Amino acid sequence: MQLQLGKMPWKVSATRRRVGFFSSIASLTALAAFWLGANLPAELPPVWQALVVIPFTILFFWLALGFMTALAGLWVLNFGGVNRIASSPSSPLPQLNPQDTTAILLPIYNEDIAYVYAGLQAIYQSLEKTGNLQHFEFYILSDSDDASNWLREEAAWSALCRAVGSTDRIHYRRRKHRTKKKSGNVMDFCRRWGKRHPYMVVLDADSLMTGDTLVRLVDAMERNERVGLIQTPLYTVGLDTLYARGQQFVNRLYGPVFFAGLHWWWLGESQYWGHNVIIRTQAFMAHCHLPKLEESGTLGGEILSHDFVEAALLNRAGWETWLAYDLEGSFERPPPTLTDALKRDRRWCQGNLQHWHIIWSHGIPHLHRFLLLGGIMSYVSSPIWLGWLLILTAIALIYPNLTLIPLTPGNTALLAMTVILLFFYKTFGLVQAARKHSTQKFGGVSALTASVITETLLSMVTAPVRMMYYSKFVTQVLRGKRAIWGTQQRTGGGLAWGDAMREYGWVSLIGLGWGLLLLAVNPMTFLWMSPVIAGLALAVPLGMLTSIQTSLQNPLFRTPDETAPDFILQAFEENYARLLANPCMSTRDLFIRVVVDPLAFKQHMAYIPQRPHVPEGTRQQREELVKRLLEQGPGSISNSERLVILEDSDMLCDLHAQVWQLPEAQFHEMWMSKL
Repeated sequence: MQLQLGKMPWKVSATRRRVGFFSSIASLTALAAFWLGANLPAELPPVWQALVVIPFTILFFWLALGFMTALAGLWVLNFGGVNRIASSPSSPLPQLNPQDTTAILLPIYNEDIAYVYAGLQAIYQSLEKTGNLQHFEFYILSDSDDASNWLREEAAWSALCRAVGSTDRIHYRRRKHRTKKKSGNVMDFCRRWGKRHPYMVVLDADSLMTGDTLVRLVDAMERNERVGLIQTPLYTVGLDTLYARGQQFVNRLYGPVFFAGLHWWWLGESQYWGHNVIIRTQAFMAHCHLPKLEESGTLGGEILSHDFVEAALLNRAGWETWLAYDLEGSFERPPPTLTDALKRDRRWCQGNLQHWHIIWSHGIPHLHRFLLLGGIMSYVSSPIWLGWLLILTAIALIYPNLTLIPLTPGNTALLAMTVILLFFYKTFGLVQAARKHSTQKFGGVSALTASVITETLLSMVTAPVRMMYYSKFVTQVLRGKRAIWGTQQRTGGGLAWGDAMREYGWVSLIGLGWGLLLLAVNPMTFLWMSPVIAGLALAVPLGMLTSIQTSLQNPLFRTPDETAPDFILQAFEENYARLLANPCMSTRDLFIRVVVDPLAFKQHMAYIPQRPHVPEGTRQQREELVKRLLEQGPGSISNSERLVILEDSDMLCDLHAQVWQLPEAQFHEMWMSKL
């Protein structure tokens, strides 16, 4: 279905807002570039002047963009709550009357089963409290390729259904052919069950969404027939490392301002962040089949960062995409440590750089071209920043007696403007906390102030470390080195000294060498570059410090989600503790249990289809596999061979029957003793 956009009221507002918004950013950037260029020493050759001004201008533009977004958000939260797509969180909860149910999708891949199912049960319980549970169905969509994980998922699904008293509302499906990762998993659901559900809510393995938020999202879709997607803000919760708590604090204090600002200039052309979103199923099925990029280039292959692209494709087809900026019941976990965050960013870097090809696609809305470019620049800005610093260093070494940035009124004004754009937005979060009388939820005024100062210092010293890693990532991607797109680390902490040295030692060595060189040749340049040098030199201790685990009762980095947690967060913790004690979460060999235990065998058989036509050669290979298994025991086969057996109903039936026919001594020694 192709919609005709026409002239919708929000389109008129969007045009007017964006003209003013980007004009302001361009004016600030032009003024900053002029001040810098006009105050460079006349003795500096024009080529060097251009190499100083051009990268600075590019970086300043994106800095101004962030500040103006925060400024727009402050306006929306205090004066301009218009163009809201979902009903206000303070309004009565709407009652749903759709004939069909909304699907809640949970794609997983070799995840912590107890964590995943505890979250799903918490969402179920939260929906139950709203009285709208009958309008939703849950789908656990597994791509797990570890045999033990697969069997635990099955056992945990059965236990979850018994716990909530429902077997017809929670469904489990494991995909055998895992093409296109998560995007392929979701599209596979659409092909199988998409016609049953007008809307689908896509989650991630660490997602939580309150029943209130889910109901308001469905209500918004019902009331707005042109809307194809509504993204919720994402708030990070649940971890206790210093790094994670700092991220959770930043997200909670400044997030509402930035989400409101993004909504102000995005309106009906919002981005999609991959999860915690509601999508109109038929629109997604019709327009979001992702192309495969040509393999000839370094950025070819399957599109990895699919979410930005899918939002652009929906908009291209005439569907609106919105950000429900003021819904606060949408949660995820941050990476536990800086190391884990960088590993995740390596994968995202490759996916975002692929968007360079998508930008030029026919019919992509101009705003989405810019947003795709923004995703690219979130990584490419680091090598630009690094290159700019190296240019300044080269000038300092070639012209040691030259004061590159003299203390003139123009440079003083430029410094003041840069500091304001870098740090003044933090006061916006403080203003909102005071306005909403929520400072106590952040631990009180003293704790809130200390948290802001500490987080500011940490962000200053970790930014150069990210710069080095992102520059490395971009270089690797452009050289054709592919990222491994595996399971994300969702818990942990505590980085040992040796591990920190191996991970960050190269950054510290570069920082120390860089600093000593500047100090010896041009002390003035060393002085104003000292924040960057310090961040690099301290990379090893920073990696260790930010990975330490802290008490959630510590007033530093306290958030409202810790002082006054929502029902869903409390339910998750209770469910998680209970599931960890469940026998199906144990480390025992569940493959043996499925082969030996008739009840477990019968349950697993319900999940695997019959294969009537198996080639004779394949059948003989599998018979030999069963023979080896019977003679040498379950320890003689690999994970991939276990998957072959578990996916073949005839083979598993044959194995189950033959194991029970083994001599009693062999049966107990090889099988029952290991159960």
